[in-house]
Amino acid sequence: MSGNIQQQMYTRERGGIFHATDGYDTIAMSSGLDQTFVKKYLHPFCLYHAPKALSERGEKDPSLYPEAVTLFQPETGELVIGQAVFVPADFTGSRSTYFMHNYVIPAGRKDEWIKQPEKLFQITDFQTSYVTALGKNLPEREVLEYGSRAVKSELLATLGISEEHFKQLLFAVMSSIAGKKKVFISLIVPLKDYTKYALELLELIYLYLPYAHRRKLGAMTFTSEPDAKNYIHVMFFEPGTLNTRDRAIEKQYIFDFANSRISGVDLSGQQHEYLDFAMHQFSESTRMNDFFEFAEMALSGLPEGQKLELTSYYQLTAIFLTLTFPDAPFYEKNKIGFLQSLLTFLQVNSDEKPDLKGLFLNLIKEEKFTASVDYFHAVVAVNSFVQSDEVFSFLLETLMNYQDDPLYGRLWKTIEQDMPTHEALVMFMNEHSDYQQLFELYLNERFKQHKQMEDILVEVNRMVDTPYLLELEPFRLILRKKITSVVESSNVPIKSVLALKKFSIDHRQLKQDMLDNAMFALLRSIRLQDLTLDDIKAFGEIFTKEMNVREMKDARVKENYLVTNALFQLISFPSRADSYSLKPLTIYAREQIREILKRLLRDRLSLEQFPLLYVAFGTEGDGLDNQGVLGYLIKYSDDKTLLAFIREKARMDEMDYTFRRSLRSYFINHPKSIWKNKALRKELYLIKNNGFKRLLNEVETETASPVVKFLRKNGLKLLMALVIVGGVGRGVWFGLDYLTGKNDKPRAEKTSKTSVSTKKGTSSVADPINLDTFTKWSMGDPDQTVEINRAGKLETITFEERHPNGVLHYDQNKVWPIKLPAILDRTPFAGNGMLLADFSTYMMLHDFDEDKSPELVVVVSDQKSDSFVWIFKTDNLNSEGDPLQLIYTAKGLQDVQLKGSKLILPKGEQELVFEYSTEKKTFVPLHQ
Repeated sequence: MSGNIQQQMYTRERGGIFHATDGYDTIAMSSGLDQTFVKKYLHPFCLYHAPKALSERGEKDPSLYPEAVTLFQPETGELVIGQAVFVPADFTGSRSTYFMHNYVIPAGRKDEWIKQPEKLFQITDFQTSYVTALGKNLPEREVLEYGSRAVKSELLATLGISEEHFKQLLFAVMSSIAGKKKVFISLIVPLKDYTKYALELLELIYLYLPYAHRRKLGAMTFTSEPDAKNYIHVMFFEPGTLNTRDRAIEKQYIFDFANSRISGVDLSGQQHEYLDFAMHQFSESTRMNDFFEFAEMALSGLPEGQKLELTSYYQLTAIFLTLTFPDAPFYEKNKIGFLQSLLTFLQVNSDEKPDLKGLFLNLIKEEKFTASVDYFHAVVAVNSFVQSDEVFSFLLETLMNYQDDPLYGRLWKTIEQDMPTHEALVMFMNEHSDYQQLFELYLNERFKQHKQMEDILVEVNRMVDTPYLLELEPFRLILRKKITSVVESSNVPIKSVLALKKFSIDHRQLKQDMLDNAMFALLRSIRLQDLTLDDIKAFGEIFTKEMNVREMKDARVKENYLVTNALFQLISFPSRADSYSLKPLTIYAREQIREILKRLLRDRLSLEQFPLLYVAFGTEGDGLDNQGVLGYLIKYSDDKTLLAFIREKARMDEMDYTFRRSLRSYFINHPKSIWKNKALRKELYLIKNNGFKRLLNEVETETASPVVKFLRKNGLKLLMALVIVGGVGRGVWFGLDYLTGKNDKPRAEKTSKTSVSTKKGTSSVADPINLDTFTKWSMGDPDQTVEINRAGKLETITFEERHPNGVLHYDQNKVWPIKLPAILDRTPFAGNGMLLADFSTYMMLHDFDEDKSPELVVVVSDQKSDSFVWIFKTDNLNSEGDPLQLIYTAKGLQDVQLKGSKLILPKGEQELVFEYSTEKKTFVPLHQ
């Protein structure tokens, strides 16, 4: 569309621009008009609803019919104003019609009409007819002719509208433009003059509408019945046609002056600064252009919706009147609200709003300081767009006045929300010694509530947004003091410093400064007697580089570092502990290390920890307190660990006499001596050392029954006597063997059948087979194999590193990994198939059903609290199934026993017994 005004004419005619047939259509238009625009926006408004009072009686006199002027502004930005008139006869002469003439003012020029209402509401250039013979092209117009009628307040008296009603009407029109409700108006005037008065009233309203509202207003000066229509906010309707039963109509703003009925608006009990100001100007017959220009300036850059909100104009009225009349009471009545209003308009395009900035500074000049955090906050917020030294003076004075008040911290929280203001204040105070104390007070305030290292680190992380603060020495000094205090007062100082070590921040120098102070504070406050294993490992993560102990002036710091570092080296590399020398340390430090190791090893004794244990019981003469180690192991370790220690020491060429005596006493007198465990006793007998064997013989003698002791002492003499009397026989030899204890070890072949118990109180033919009798394999051991006979073929099961669950080699070249499923949702295997720590595999062939085909029993146990049991049939020759058939699974505690047809799971003083049922082909529980 060009920069000129476009025209369009519409009526019922013999063909038009868009339709060749008879009917309503555009009959002529300017060439600059887009046809799509005409059809989409103009045609829906090319209408005329004749007054019902005239049409119902068939009135043909056009002078009695009011014109209908339509004003609307589509989202494309143009201003459309048109007039429709009644035509008593169309081209046929047989029916009435109407004629519509529209002017389309381009968006770029419409402010001429917006700011000069008479050019819009007093147009005299509307045509009421058109001769089609003149063609379909209408000229573009540069200007439109308009009248010079003065709009007077007396109009309201003529129309019977009070000033209060006009105020309500102004409110309703502004609200309608900003919202969705419509304004419906009826007037007490003759129908033929309806549009004349409607236009005058619209012009009067228009004079008091802000420019933003004028740019949206849509209106119709006459319709036979009110109806909501897009782009139309104000509609004048024929009196008597309002349908009061239509709820949609009732929800609108109704000004039915013809029937003295107004609804939908109530201004009572509220302050309406803009409406009051507008009505004052109205009463003075004064236009408000100065205010509207001010509002345009203040609202520039804000969202369109905010430019239409009544609240914006209430705020602007107070600001405008305060600017115009410095003694206006608006600021004094609500200082915080007034500053917040200024902030609303200054937050966008503030450099283009010098009047608002100047007003703010004038107000602050009158204020020395404030006790209101909200007011202080408002000043800081506004100043973020003003940046004035006068405001800084106000902020500093307020801080000075409340430095000893709890309010001080809250004031700084407000300043921190505006980084430019915060930076300016911080740098100013840092550079002026008069404010040094005030600055330090602020820094202390920031860290005052933080009692944990994590809280301090969160606060420092927040300060990354204020890099200027992180570089200042007063800040770093306060931070050092706070970190030192937190570390020294912490129950777990090592964890606090480790958190700092892991803290990530771009300011590396700052972090190193923090860490250096924290590390020395840790070394001052560390309590060696309370160190845990996790503490020592964390120490190693913190002190990744060797420290120069010569630079440590504090003896306590130095010793704490040396002791803890030594512990870390020992615990991190236990296999090298025997090569780690404690000689450089003081005697007291060496003793501390030994005591700490003794405390730490109590709950984690294993063969791997023996080097640490030997350090713990090392003597100042580079020896080892074997007796002490023995006592420690007896008290804190399990039988296997103790056995390993005894085996190691027994193989020495010469055994320390004191240690030998203690060991002998332990074997004989301790109620839980491993000597009393038959399986472990066998292990002791396997130790190849003559001196140790002599020790065992002594123990065996001391622990034997009195009869055995007697026979061992006098056995030869007794034997001679028996030979002499001819009493030598198989029974005698058996008796001698039995009495002398030579057959006191029960024998149970790994593939043999064992007899079952008889009635309670009677003995069994053989003791139950327990895990100590099974073939055992552990991770790191050589491969273990078990041979089974399947249908006359000898096949092998191997337990190895790759297959800790066992693998069957069968049918010459086939391999089948044994499947050991989870039991009760638990398994002794890790995700990679390897055995979990402390678990070993035990295997045994045992014939439960006496069918000459023994079953395979696989147990994975830690011999402490968990034993997993799987039992397989070995005679499954079904080529389609698994070569070994799983028939039963169970879970026990530290041991598993087999006895005849029974599987026994000891649990404390009780036991669970399951017996194999040949009928059910599985095990069934026995209730004992």
